[in-house]
Amino acid sequence: MKTGKEQKFFTIILIFYWAGIFIATHIPVPGWARQMGTSDKTMHFFAYMILAILLWLGRSFAKKANWKELRPWLLSAIVAVYGLLDELSQQFMNRSTDMSDFAANMLGLAVAMAIATVLSAYHIIMILITVCPLFAPGIVRSQLIPQDSIYEAAAYMVGFAIITAAWIKYLSSVFGLNLRKNNLLFFAPPAGTIIIVKFYAQLTNKPFGSTAIISAFASIVLTLFIRRLMSKKGTAT
Repeated sequence: MKTGKEQKFFTIILIFYWAGIFIATHIPVPGWARQMGTSDKTMHFFAYMILAILLWLGRSFAKKANWKELRPWLLSAIVAVYGLLDELSQQFMNRSTDMSDFAANMLGLAVAMAIATVLSAYHIIMILITVCPLFAPGIVRSQLIPQDSIYEAAAYMVGFAIITAAWIKYLSSVFGLNLRKNNLLFFAPPAGTIIIVKFYAQLTNKPFGSTAIISAFASIVLTLFIRRLMSKKGTAT
């Protein structure tokens, strides 16, 4: 995949994500969001960290942030100005302006740009892959996805299939590892994500029970098995 295609891919994700943030901050807070058990400041922090990362990947996929150049300053300014205007405009939408929310936004921006300064794009993507599953137990707690249901199992199956596929791509492309020769190395990172999510869920009193864990592990094993079959078929032909 060429860099230009990757930038287009993340630009498309950015457009939908940014639109989602705008809508979420300009409507009354849904009841399910209040029941997630995640503080408002934490959500603001991660929302803007992901926003800034997606903006950087969409515009400068092949580069680390070089603060001697204009681009990281310009992109940071865009996110900062938007964050301020977003917070100020909420008073006209039956919500209140809270400058501590803006501070959380800017902390998320700062962390994102620090990551972009020291890590290349593929490493940054894997940070996103690791962070995103942490929101799943909160979504289940909110009952947006019923706990111990087929919907929860399906959500974790799909989610960890994507996570596992991402790790396969990352380890094979960046480190040159062979899936058929390094099964454990490909299994360990997504399995480690399950451990991280479980620890986080325990720490924050969110649900991540046997249904979720079994579904996630089954998805990892199944995805690795399918990819191994595909690699064998490709070698045979």
